[in-house]
This record gives sequence, structure tokens and C-alpha cells, in this order.
Amino acid sequence: MKYDAQIAELKNLLPNAKSILIAVPAGVDIDKLAAGLSLFLTLEAAGKEVSIVCDDNILVGQAHLFGIDHVQKNLPSGNGGNLTLTLEGVAASDGTVPSLEKLDWYAEGNNLNLVFHVLQGQTFQPARIIPHYQGSGFSLVFTVGAVNLNTLGNLYLQNQNAFSGTHVVNIDTQVANSSFGQTNVLDTAASSVSEVVTNLISDLGYSLDSDSASNLLAGIFDATNNLLNPKVTADTYMAVAQCLRVGGRKPSSSKSASPAGVVTENVPQNVITQAQPAYDWNALSAAIGQSATPQPPVSSTVPPVVSPVSNVNQPSPEERPAGEGVVSETVEPEWLTPKIFKGSSLG
Repeated sequence: MKYDAQIAELKNLLPNAKSILIAVPAGVDIDKLAAGLSLFLTLEAAGKEVSIVCDDNILVGQAHLFGIDHVQKNLPSGNGGNLTLTLEGVAASDGTVPSLEKLDWYAEGNNLNLVFHVLQGQTFQPARIIPHYQGSGFSLVFTVGAVNLNTLGNLYLQNQNAFSGTHVVNIDTQVANSSFGQTNVLDTAASSVSEVVTNLISDLGYSLDSDSASNLLAGIFDATNNLLNPKVTADTYMAVAQCLRVGGRKPSSSKSASPAGVVTENVPQNVITQAQPAYDWNALSAAIGQSATPQPPVSSTVPPVVSPVSNVNQPSPEERPAGEGVVSETVEPEWLTPKIFKGSSLG
């Protein structure tokens, strides 16, 4: 178990955790979003009540990830805690509200009305009214790929009590991470956050399904430029192998068709190019435990074409019958001189 030392307390908290929040930073890339969604799908499959949030819009290039439709932009309401309405721009620096005399409330049908009694001659005009839950009622909060809580954007800035009063599990690979969680799963040597989450899910005793594994493969391949990044190690290949074993599907990407920075769209069809390999499958096969498939060497030069030579002795031109039409281009003079053959006896 790779992260046992870091997650000892988390293992004790998870069985009784009823409501779990997974938060990814604003401007999230495929690796971090894929890791967060895989954790979401795994915990949901285990029977947990899970929400995943991101203070950003989902990009078209991320829409292929499984579970993407579950990502919310705001903390879900109704998870417990006290509801707080923040009225911006009405309080003074000393904490008082000079224009407000008192606050009342009354019910009207199914509605609750708040009455702000404004002093005569004063103006009470909030710039914005923001609802959020104090304490939020989450048993656990997982942050995935966030170097600090501020990178979560308004999810944290407008709901700070939801994080300060809850056990936060901080999952990341960045050296600059401030270790802000009560549980910190930090692995700066890992090639991607998806690689970390692949091992974390296993260490927590959960099993990957094909959808979660496909997400993790998409995250690993995107973060490592299709396994060509120098940070790729044997652990990376083991994580890939683990995802493939449970039915995870390798991502299809145009990046794998040619090396980075090489444009092949306008290459004429009659020009044959030798594409660089996108994945080191021999190394991956070794990590899985299978023997690598030998590949024939590629020759950079074309061997000359040589006409086959027959080993059958060819008769000389004078020995061939005239009917074969074989005529020597150069006739030796002695061939035209009559020949007299003499025998040693007349028999």
C-alpha cells in the first residue's frame, strides 16, 4: 500500500462518512478533473452521498469524461449547517450597519420574509446577496489538485466555514502545496494526480470500475503527453496496467499521431512518413508482467533490387540448336573454316 502512512486517519473516518464533497480548483485541467471524477464515481458506487464541485465552466475537451454531468458550480444546498445570507456593501469597517435600525422576519404562506428597518434618511442597498451554509454538513471534503484552498475560487471564499469545520483531504502532486489538509496525500514524484488517485483508491480498499479507470487513463495520458514525459516511472505504468485490467479504455487523441509540435495535416497523401510511437507498449507489457512483443528492425535504406541468377549451366552459343534463334553477335573467324576430323583407325 503506497499511501498507508498518510491515510491512516482517513481510513477510520470513511466508514461513517455520510456526505462527502470533492472540490477541484478553478481552471482545472483534464488530469485533475479526471482524478476528481474517478474518486466521485468510486465513492458513489460504494454507497456514499457524494458531490463534486468546480468554480469554473466545463470545457468541450473535458466533456468526454465519465460523470462530467455531476459537476456543480456551487456547493449543494440542503446538506445541513446554518444558512447564512451575506449582504455585501452595507457594513462599516467597525462591524456596524449605520443605515439599519433592526431586522424582523415573518412567514407568509410558504415564504419567509426578512424585513430590514432602515433609518430615516439612510439608504440600505446591498451590492449582492449570497446564500451559503455555515458548516455545510459535509463529513469529509476532498480537494484534488489544489495547491491551496484559495485556488478553489468562490467555492472556498464564499464558504470558508464549510472547509474550516470539516476534515479536509488534500490530494496533490505540486511542490508548492501548503499541506493545508488534515490528511495530506502529496506525491511530488508522481507523474499526475490521476496516478496518485489510482493508488489511493486501491489503498482505501475500493475497486475501480471501467468508467473510473477510463477517466484515470485519460488523466495520466494527458498529463504525461501520452507517457512520453520524463516523470513517467514504473509506478506510472503499474497504474496504467491496473486501469487496463478492469476494462479502462485508452484515450484516443490526435496528439498520439505525431510528436509534439509536428503538424501533419497538410502532408500530401503520397508522402509516407514514419510516425513516432505514441506509447512505449513494451515497457507497459513488462509492467503488466507479459513478455514484450519483438518488433522487427526498421531499415533506413532500401536494399537494391538484384535479378535472380540461375544456377543451371547455360550451353555455349555454338552448342545451341539453330531453331532456338540464338545467334552470337561476334563470330570468331575459325568457326567458319572447314574442319577435317581424322581417326586413328578405320574400324
